[in-house]
This record gives sequence, structure tokens and C-alpha cells, in this order.
Amino acid sequence: MAARLRVVSFNIQHGLRSDGSRVDVALTGSVAAGLKPDVLALQEVDLGAPRSKFADEAAEIASACGLEHAFVPAAVIGGVGRYGNAIGARGTLTDVEVRRLPRRRFRSEPRSVGLARAHLAGGVQVTIAATHLSIHREEVFDQLRASVAWLMARPGPWIYVGDLNLHPEEIEPVLGEAGLTVADTSVPTFPASSPRIRIDHVAVGGGLSIESVAVAETTASDHRPLVVEVVTQD
Repeated sequence: MAARLRVVSFNIQHGLRSDGSRVDVALTGSVAAGLKPDVLALQEVDLGAPRSKFADEAAEIASACGLEHAFVPAAVIGGVGRYGNAIGARGTLTDVEVRRLPRRRFRSEPRSVGLARAHLAGGVQVTIAATHLSIHREEVFDQLRASVAWLMARPGPWIYVGDLNLHPEEIEPVLGEAGLTVADTSVPTFPASSPRIRIDHVAVGGGLSIESVAVAETTASDHRPLVVEVVTQD
């Protein structure tokens, strides 16, 4: 029997409220929990940073959602904190790996991809790549290709998810060549107040198919969460 998974990508803007007034990790966790994710990819996540009151944002949000999580560091922030991504799963995570993405621009922001095997309810297993790619054109496509290649080198089924800072027509050739199907890209996710573009994406392959796609309104962050219902092969 086919199983259904809810995959969510959410750039949390280090826990800021949508109005930018203050960091509110409890609010961000409440928004994420309301989406009921089985797989959750977070971007712009702080760990021990002064600007977010030294919170472990990934742990707090994962706890609110009832998920196991792995933090995926990319950079040092505020001298003592770390900043990056996170993967959450309603089950267990194994074979977790953090890989640095290539950089071509002098002093551009360090980027990373988190890779993990998720063991979910009903014996379902998927391999996840969760990332946040560069805003700079001279390196973002190298990062896209490298992160996809690292995902596809692991056992399927596969989920590729994150804020890619690329439009649909820019990612679809690379992901399609790898055998991944991109979730419907017609609904924008950014900026949250009045979305105009889609730079947050989910793609699947290896026996997974996409059943539905939605973008949730939010009072947290400057991105709207992307919510994708995924079905496993019978």
C-alpha cells in the first residue's frame, strides 16, 4: 500500500517574525508544527548566535513538531554562533553528513548541504538533501549540480529540498536530468507579505511522486513555507 509523506521547506530568517520586529522562535515552531511535516527542511537557522539569544533554533522547532533533527552548519555568525540549515524527520535520521558547497566568489557566504537517511513510519525510508544555495550567479549552478550529485550517489528514494535562490526554469533541467520531478512551481513563496517569485523547491525521485503542492501563509519569516504531499510507490 502506498504511503503519504508531507515534505515542508521553510526558510525561517533566523526566527524573525514576519514584521521583522524580533526573533520569536516559539512562533516559528508553532507555524512549522501547524504544517504537520513528516520531513522538514529549514534554512537560515541559528545555533548559539547572539542575535537570536543563543537559541538552538533547530532543536526548538523540531521539538515543537515532534521530529528528530540534525543541524547542518554553514557559517560562523556573531563570533560564537553557527548558522545554516536543518533536517527534521518524523522518525529517525541516520548517515547524516554535512558537505561544503563550492564557492567561486571572493568572500561569498559559505553554503552547505545536509544529507541524511530518514526512517519514517511504516518502514518508509528516504534519502534527503536539504540546502540553501548562493545568491551569486557565478557559483549557484555549481552548488546545485554538486548537491544533486551527492544526493543521487546515495540509495533512493530521494528528496531534494530547500531555498535554491533559483527560478523554476533554472532548476528543472538539472533536476530533471538526474531523474527528479520538481513540485508544481506555479505558486510563489517569496516575499511572504506578497509573494511574487518561487525560489523554494522540493523535488523527488526513485519511486516517489508528488500528489499536491501548497504554500502556507505565515506570521513568521520573510518566506512562506512550501508544503508538498508525496506518495510512495505501491
